[in-house]
Amino acid sequence: MSDSTTPDWDAPEVVSKRDIAFEPKASFWLRFVANLCDGIMVSIISIPFAIISASTTGTAAALSQTAQFILSFFVLAYWVGNQGGSPLRRKLGVFILDQDDGSFIGQRRAAQRIMMSWVSGIVFLLGYLAMLRHPQSQTWHDRVAQSVVVKR
Repeated sequence: MSDSTTPDWDAPEVVSKRDIAFEPKASFWLRFVANLCDGIMVSIISIPFAIISASTTGTAAALSQTAQFILSFFVLAYWVGNQGGSPLRRKLGVFILDQDDGSFIGQRRAAQRIMMSWVSGIVFLLGYLAMLRHPQSQTWHDRVAQSVVVKR
């Protein structure tokens, strides 16, 4: 058992800017699978709210759906910002890290990244496809949050 300040899982070590630039980036399809993993984890957390929404109507259902959205958003922002991704994403070895020093990006930048990922998807997935032509394989939302997605 570890002390309360150390995570129970193997956190990626902080590296220098030079090291993070040469670290292997996650491929398009690996990132796709990692995003599915994030969705699965958030869905599991959202189940109680989905049950409430399905069994009620009107204001109660709307409030439950709103709470579900807010909780999902902040839980994902916490995971990405403080741990590099959801537990399943981390099991895959895919981490979202700072593009400069390889540290976790923090919740504020994770929230910005999540919101920009919606834009990346809405615009015919161009934001996601942009990684195929970027030297560091960064999507639009990676560039906004100044993050990279690495495979460890």
